[in-house]
Amino acid sequence: MKPPRDWLGRAFALLITALGVALMLICFYLAYRQFTTPPRELMNNPATNQPDLGSIATGVWTSLRSILLLLVMVIAGGMIANRGVGLYLNVRRAEQEETRAQH
Repeated sequence: MKPPRDWLGRAFALLITALGVALMLICFYLAYRQFTTPPRELMNNPATNQPDLGSIATGVWTSLRSILLLLVMVIAGGMIANRGVGLYLNVRRAEQEETRAQH
């Protein structure tokens, strides 16, 4: 029979992996939404519905900022998922070493 810490460690590692993957999926969805938004919608002045220099600069800055934030979020999600996989492998390794030590 497995000790309780083995299933708890596995569950915790899988939860962390799922959290990282979910964060990356959210980032991909937000990126898809941003890149399917027509540029005219980002660059138009809401008051006049025509592009002007101020609204174009604001639209470009908003787009660049969103891309950078999505990049940071994807990197963080990948690191979290990687940590979860590492935890899972460590739990399995500890379980195998414990099984070998008992025999």
